[in-house]
Amino acid sequence: MTPPSDLAVSTLRRPSAKGAPHPIRVVTSVISRTVLGSVVGLLVWAQLPVVALGWTAGVVQSGSMRPALMPGDVVLYQPPPHDRTPAVGQIVLAQDPTRPGQLLTHRVYQVLPNNDLITKGDANSAPDSTPLRPTALQGVARLRVPWVGLPVQLWRAKQPVPEAIVLLGLAILLALAALPLHSRSRHK
Repeated sequence: MTPPSDLAVSTLRRPSAKGAPHPIRVVTSVISRTVLGSVVGLLVWAQLPVVALGWTAGVVQSGSMRPALMPGDVVLYQPPPHDRTPAVGQIVLAQDPTRPGQLLTHRVYQVLPNNDLITKGDANSAPDSTPLRPTALQGVARLRVPWVGLPVQLWRAKQPVPEAIVLLGLAILLALAALPLHSRSRHK
């Protein structure tokens, strides 16, 4: 008589029915396709407002807005309203007054009487020292899509090892999703 543990092992090694896919291959395929589908869905979600509404998308590069925004998140910005100033607490995208040619994503900390803005990163201990002119505003944050911009953030930061790990993980997911569900039998 065969012990029960040997029966379980032999059951895993052969398909449950003739021509039926192997359960491990089915589970692997479902998981890898679900993860890939989620990534593609997030990418579409991050680009749809850009294409349909003319919004701006940006990848968070630093941790100054933690925990609200993490490096690698994609933030979608609606063009700023011309007739009113963003409210205290809103996250804005603006030309950085201290670094020409650079963009800054911070939260509005205070609105001055002349409508200039004092901003502050959530993770920073003090507000920014240089006020933002309303003309420097590029957008008001409306939507955060987590993690999708991670490969871009790693590439811009020139961190090849984590970038290679992300790309290798995507390649493995693609390979697992493409595996046939039926194993090729040597016996006919």
